[in-house]
Amino acid sequence: MKKTILLSIIYLLNLISNAYADKCYDSDTTLVILDGDKKPGRYFEDQPDVNDDFQVHIVYTLLKDSKDKEGDINGELEKWVETANKWILKTTAKANKKSNFNNGEGQKLKWDRRKDGKLDITFLRINRTKKDMKKSKWGTCGNVFGRSIINNGMNNPKKIYFNFGDFTHKDWPFSGGFPIFSVFSKHQKKWPLNNKEVGYFILHEILHAMGGIYKCSPNFTEGHNTKKTKDMMSRSGDGTNHTLDPKNDDYWGHNNKTCPNMQDSVYFTPTSDTPFDPFEVTCIPKEKWKFTKHNYENIYDRGEGGDCFYARDDVEAPWEKEFGIFQGN
Repeated sequence: MKKTILLSIIYLLNLISNAYADKCYDSDTTLVILDGDKKPGRYFEDQPDVNDDFQVHIVYTLLKDSKDKEGDINGELEKWVETANKWILKTTAKANKKSNFNNGEGQKLKWDRRKDGKLDITFLRINRTKKDMKKSKWGTCGNVFGRSIINNGMNNPKKIYFNFGDFTHKDWPFSGGFPIFSVFSKHQKKWPLNNKEVGYFILHEILHAMGGIYKCSPNFTEGHNTKKTKDMMSRSGDGTNHTLDPKNDDYWGHNNKTCPNMQDSVYFTPTSDTPFDPFEVTCIPKEKWKFTKHNYENIYDRGEGGDCFYARDDVEAPWEKEFGIFQGN
């Protein structure tokens, strides 16, 4: 399949800067709950946390007129995550070995789980139809996914939200900046999600959701690392490999103290001894940082709040003023 995994593709999202230019943009993010959606084992709210650690919470989304494939309750979504976990562990292990980090062992994402140990998955039906989404150039209506998630109570600053859309998406997986990223069960109308790519898609997009790739990275290119190479964070990829920072000199396992090292993110476990919080680094001024002890000079070259979804004026969290969130996007 020679799609060059064009994805890398879409950190595109502009979804902060060009949201209002989207033809199907509407500020309404009221959710839709059909009687048929109410099924045993399904949750419409984030369940009580088992700890206060940083976590990645999964949101299973459908469009207003999407068929309910029950991926959140029949085990299908859990299988995707399990497959991705194995790939991410193997990929980070290879990179960590080269950078002499964590004894060369891999890292996993800290998934949000319920008290019974199962993944905590919230069901959400977006108030947009398939016809509505077709009007959008990128198929997002100004990232209605992220806006609907945050504006309906999922706005914990210690969580990243993984939107899994169980429907056909017009383009590729993407991130809207911290704390949102999206992957779909089918991309560009003809590419079903598969086991070989799901780990790559999730790791690629969650690194974007953590603020990467930062401009202080030596090979920074349009929000990515290089334009078309084997690096899994390249803009387009060359379709042959997905290596995590091959030389450990840009964003993973590097020695540049002025630029975030993504293996230090608090969303990975085992967690680095010198961690950073992507929320602090992307969304609030340095003088407000409490968890992140790094200096990270020139971190705001792309503009303060440019990688923070909370900085948009069409999303709202009750604690924004308290934390001093960057505003104006």
